[in-house]
Amino acid sequence: MTDTKFKIITGGLLTPVSNKRKQLKSAYVTDTRLMGVLAIHAHFILEDEPERRDFHQFYYIDCEEGGLEVYRSVRSDDYLDAIGELQEIEQSMIGGLGAKKIDLDEDQLASIICYYTEFNREHGIPQPKGAEEYSFLIERGDRLTDDQKKSLLFAMFGPIHSNYQVINYFLMRCIGHDYRAAAYLTCGNFPLDIYDRFIRASFCKNVIDLQREHEDGTCEYLCESLVEQNGQYETLVSHISVKNLKVVEFHNCSSFKISSAEAAMMLSKPEFVTVYEVMLSDEDIDDNIGELTVTFNTVMSIHDNGRLFMAFKDNNAHVDSSCFMLSNDVNGIYYLTDFGQLIVAAYSLHEIRYMENKLRMSPLSPYIMITGKYEFKEPIIYEFINSDFEDFDDFLNAIKE
Repeated sequence: MTDTKFKIITGGLLTPVSNKRKQLKSAYVTDTRLMGVLAIHAHFILEDEPERRDFHQFYYIDCEEGGLEVYRSVRSDDYLDAIGELQEIEQSMIGGLGAKKIDLDEDQLASIICYYTEFNREHGIPQPKGAEEYSFLIERGDRLTDDQKKSLLFAMFGPIHSNYQVINYFLMRCIGHDYRAAAYLTCGNFPLDIYDRFIRASFCKNVIDLQREHEDGTCEYLCESLVEQNGQYETLVSHISVKNLKVVEFHNCSSFKISSAEAAMMLSKPEFVTVYEVMLSDEDIDDNIGELTVTFNTVMSIHDNGRLFMAFKDNNAHVDSSCFMLSNDVNGIYYLTDFGQLIVAAYSLHEIRYMENKLRMSPLSPYIMITGKYEFKEPIIYEFINSDFEDFDDFLNAIKE
């Protein structure tokens, strides 16, 4: 009997993406490092591939405690072939960041991925699914010099041009245990971890009051900050001195816990609501849902009685204020109920008119009709979203009763 000899031929589909020859076509990182998050998109061309040559990587990084949290990838024959999916992923990752995009070369990209891969390892955080697809960047290693790393970090900070920005970002980073970024905002030797008792806390509000200005340009400020952790609220009073856009002194003056009702009063602001009737079938609504996501710069989330679309501002100018509020990065919300209502809410007349004008100029305009306009002394739209009511008018009647 003659032995049959077989020859194994490795097909292209069996070759992992990480082992394919790749050329970086473009990449960017958001300039939101001081907000505590980063998003990255890298577009590679897979060389010697006859089909699905375009390889896109998306990364979402929590710089405080979560590390490299999300990784997604898309392969396609060309950019236009996958533009819908790419826009959806990009919008979900950067739509709420108010970001500008900073171009990256491959060494800079690898440096960031290596840093946060190591961050995950040191903190016992598992790598996101699909890590084998970006292993080639880790193998490439961090080739940047210390000066190049510093330059890249400052680029990810975005422009800083006021003491208010410095103070709000600095306190944000300290509360989030992000001392690496906080240190770059300082000049001098003083502890940064005076609020290290907070774990995964939210920096909800900060009011800055100028106390004294010295001849050498140093300005002393008293800051009253509202911090939330696990549903508990605390007010912190800090003394911070700033010179040449750097924190040169920092210490805690006092702190005290407050009730949820007191915190609600501190965060309270008026809410303007416009209610529309949607004259489309459920199928037509689903076909046009993209108008409320990519076109309106919103991020969607699903709720029991509808879909919420958060419309974010396209920058982080709200940090440059003597009265910082975390929620001020939002223009407003669109809430599309399963009952056929579209509810628009914002915190000022200017913003609600902006939201209404966006709808008026959209392809949805012929299919919606205003049925009510309201002004409330404090926000109620989230109470409706979390209620068992399907109709907003029924919800209002229940409140009146």
